[in-house]
Amino acid sequence: MNTRIVNIFFSKLMFWLVVLVVGSYFLFSIDTKKLEKAGPVSGFTNIVKKYLGAIKMPHLKLGIDLQGGTYLVLGVEVDKAIENRLGSEKKSLDDLFKKNNVKVLPKKIDVVKTSMALNFDDEDAARICYNLIRAEVPSLKVVMKNDDLVCSLIPVEEQRIRTGAVEQAVSVLSARLQGFGVEGNTVQQHGEKQVVVQMPGVDDPERVKAVISKTAMLEFKIVEKEANSRDELLDEYDGDLPADKSIVSGRNNKQGYEDEEIGRWYLVSAFPDLTGEHITDAKLSFDEFNRVEVSFQLDSTGAREFRELTGNNIGRNLGIIIDDVMFSSPTIQSAIGGSGRITGISNQQEAKDLALVLRSGALKAPLKFEQENRVGASLGQDSINKGLLSCLIALLLLLVFSIFYYKVAGIFAICALFFNLFLVLLFLSYFEATLTLPGIAGMVLTIGMAIDASILIYERIKEELISGATFRKSLNDGFGGAMVVILDSNITTFLTGVVLFKFGGPAIRGFAVTLMVGIIATLLSGVYFLRSTFEFVLDNTKVKSIKI
Repeated sequence: MNTRIVNIFFSKLMFWLVVLVVGSYFLFSIDTKKLEKAGPVSGFTNIVKKYLGAIKMPHLKLGIDLQGGTYLVLGVEVDKAIENRLGSEKKSLDDLFKKNNVKVLPKKIDVVKTSMALNFDDEDAARICYNLIRAEVPSLKVVMKNDDLVCSLIPVEEQRIRTGAVEQAVSVLSARLQGFGVEGNTVQQHGEKQVVVQMPGVDDPERVKAVISKTAMLEFKIVEKEANSRDELLDEYDGDLPADKSIVSGRNNKQGYEDEEIGRWYLVSAFPDLTGEHITDAKLSFDEFNRVEVSFQLDSTGAREFRELTGNNIGRNLGIIIDDVMFSSPTIQSAIGGSGRITGISNQQEAKDLALVLRSGALKAPLKFEQENRVGASLGQDSINKGLLSCLIALLLLLVFSIFYYKVAGIFAICALFFNLFLVLLFLSYFEATLTLPGIAGMVLTIGMAIDASILIYERIKEELISGATFRKSLNDGFGGAMVVILDSNITTFLTGVVLFKFGGPAIRGFAVTLMVGIIATLLSGVYFLRSTFEFVLDNTKVKSIKI
């Protein structure tokens, strides 16, 4: 008796039962709030409905097509990232020309999209700068056209910036959505210039859209002059602003009655003295008068540069500029170290959003909305219901077929199918994958693939039985002989899933993930779980053969 208990306890089937129990504890939980809301009920049927309705899968994330939410396709303006890089090279060229005592400097430097034009008074001056750029700036390709030079980034560097701008957009958007506490969000690159954002269950999509698309380019510049209109500042240069100067608008400017902006305008350098790339933290805070502001911290490099900038300009105004808008311009009273404050913010919500985008970093290239789809929660629930119904119908049809054709062995195959679906949900939950409507289609396909494995095994067993072998030998030969065919078919399908995941869009990826997980679950349940079921019955009962 003790030997029999030991054999049962250490059987292969017991291992899978332990997986079932432990996995169920991880996969399912009871929503106590739903139980309390339902209140006391009477009758067995009502009690069952009450507790079934309270069961949830907290680790399984649902896509927006099942949960409801917002689907966005954003285009990354990668040419703007190249333009910004050329703007940085423009400042470097100014320093290079001064360092090498070039007497005839370009009278004008224009950055237009992916190229930069330098205009000279004569060809000799252009040739001197041409040779200097070729020798000292390996990242630029320069072409001389009479008195002009046209500079562009070398192809390798340009491609690196294009790829990096999209990858950085994915990283920044992921960080910003995480700061919102949005669960189950997905940010993926799609194609060469697009990013797909899925936000399930978002209450205020317009606010989220405004925050995730904000470039959030923070710059610190010393204010040289300020005036009540842009024209007043332009008059200082006879209407032609120098290439190294820029005019930015005050934050509270308003549209005038005669199509003119009224408010404050600021003359600053075209190049930042310090950028927000050195920010390590930013948060909402309040000043001594309880006015909302954003306080920020800089890393060691930023702190040193900020100290030098403020220490060398005491008594002047420091412009704090975000996306070409002057937020505030406080007077520098002493050298400032590794922290600072941004004032002039309207309310707490705006301060929280600004702190969030500063923490997550600035986008190298602006984003533009190319597509937006919204799915209501009721439509998502309807998709879940129809998906579950399709799975149940498939299981029911297979149950009828299996029992009719394979008798008792068919019941074992159906048990393996249910275990297969359990493993799929367990894997999706453990790896925090997102279940979508195409994913449910993948689950239905997995059911068909799983029963196909059982059919291959059973037909091989029947062939062995017809040849006169015992049931135990037929069982071993059936599983062993069918394994090669099952592996071959499933591996080729798995590779197809890998290709779909690599090159497909979000919907295709949802299908591919479920397909690949389903193939792994099919091998575990359709081969090992099913075989352990047969062996358990043969080893621990008086049954010597099972009708197939």
